[in-house]
Amino acid sequence: MGERSWVDVPVGVRAHQWMTVPAAKRVLVIAHNLTTVTRLMDVLSVFDSDFRVQVVVSWSGTDPFTLGLDDFMRRLGVVTIPWEQALRTEFDLAIAASHHGGGLTEINAPVAIMSHGIGYTKYSPGNRKSEIGNRKSVNGQRQTFGLSPQWLLYDGQPIAEALVFSHPEQVARLERDVPEAAHTAVIAGDPCYDRMLASLGLRRHYRRLLGADDRKVVTVSSTWSDGSLLGSWPELLRSLLAELPIDEYQVVAFAHPNAWAAHGPWQIRTWLADCLRAGLVLVPPAEGWRAALIAADVVVGDHGATTTYAAAIGRPVLLAAFPDDDVVAESAVGLLGRLAGRLDRRRPLRAQLDRAVSVPEVRDLVTAVPGESTRLLRALFYRLMGLSEPPTEPVTARISDSGLTARPAPTAVSAHVTLDIPNGQATMVRYPAEIQPAAGTHLMVHIGHPQRTLRANADILGTDHEDPTDLLAAHPGCAMVATPDGTLTTRDGRHIDVGNPDYAPVIQAWLDSGEPLPTTITVNGTPVHPSSSASGNSPSSR
Repeated sequence: MGERSWVDVPVGVRAHQWMTVPAAKRVLVIAHNLTTVTRLMDVLSVFDSDFRVQVVVSWSGTDPFTLGLDDFMRRLGVVTIPWEQALRTEFDLAIAASHHGGGLTEINAPVAIMSHGIGYTKYSPGNRKSEIGNRKSVNGQRQTFGLSPQWLLYDGQPIAEALVFSHPEQVARLERDVPEAAHTAVIAGDPCYDRMLASLGLRRHYRRLLGADDRKVVTVSSTWSDGSLLGSWPELLRSLLAELPIDEYQVVAFAHPNAWAAHGPWQIRTWLADCLRAGLVLVPPAEGWRAALIAADVVVGDHGATTTYAAAIGRPVLLAAFPDDDVVAESAVGLLGRLAGRLDRRRPLRAQLDRAVSVPEVRDLVTAVPGESTRLLRALFYRLMGLSEPPTEPVTARISDSGLTARPAPTAVSAHVTLDIPNGQATMVRYPAEIQPAAGTHLMVHIGHPQRTLRANADILGTDHEDPTDLLAAHPGCAMVATPDGTLTTRDGRHIDVGNPDYAPVIQAWLDSGEPLPTTITVNGTPVHPSSSASGNSPSSR
């Protein structure tokens, strides 16, 4: 947390002089990084409406992925204290969602440790440090991250009073690999999964916020590391956007918070800048990813927990990256790797997406007690604090819609238009022109697009503020200018109102045909009613 002054309240030496509500119990939440703190936020609802409990947060600062943690806590409005103060303060309970980073053995409180993913699913990387030093193999066997003696024991004794698991399969591995800690195991379900289950009824709401309408939502999920989807196939998002028609698909993506912390938000957005201009919805790291999974029609992912959560709630899944050797075979993620289809970069992507199927078998390994996590966790935490549970029912909060935004309008579109003039019909298929420049018959580019060549080659320009006649005069190759209200200005001075600028390529194609505009054109099954008026101020006559 850097060099910070110790706080005086609510846990300082003289805190009683300043507190308004003298809480009976103090809980320390240990937030090593943004990933762990978002998992911990899932469980803190167990203290809902209880004036007897005061929660504070701290972290050691030794984790390499702490970027953004201070800002996140500030937005939440949670009291944070320096790590040194946390080590020298007595608490009634400490809750952590990670074993690494050090310091857990120095906490003066009963410690409960939860998984920060979907159980314990990956083998330990060689560059992490446990409570007692560098990771080593046990009996020549690879160790599971968070589920081996080096992570769970100190001087031969368990570090935690309680190790929280979601499924007996995980406990069986604990009993096999670290029998000394087996008595600390508690099966208390998966609060993240339970919140997703409680939020499935919000699917339409999430899709409305994304502006999905009738489009198929393709959610792309990446964990971190060079073996992840983003690390091993960074061009995938660009390839999806190039192959999937704008009006039929919507691509939503999110990356693990560690990727954002390691490279920085500016860098992530800069790497994906052309994709964002092409209409990609990029979900921020803290919240929004679960809603994006619920909203999805198909999920493309990897060996990260989020892809397995998608499978567990019934979404069709394709794996674009999956380093099998890094994944524990007995885990839910290992089962997903064996059953889910693999996305083949050598074959057309759209057909593979349309054929993706769900993997319902994964659900049974995610949790043994679906819907029960807050009840079980509250019982555990209050027992460890030596405090009676509140008389009210535990609450399970539904997933916030924070982080979901409507798809930005692509700023350069290549439209392929086919006319059926006798029947007053047209079909139009649109692709992002910056990524798929050769897909259409008409190029429509917003004047604010940063690529000069695209603007210069456009036969239709879009604008929010500039005068259309001035733009036509300045761009002699442009035939039409479209404004956000759906008014189209042609080079011969006509103003055509179609209500939506997206229909501009169809109108331009009809004008190019030499046929008069009908009062109704059915575009992809939707009636469009162009109405035109003449203007005496034609840019071609200037």
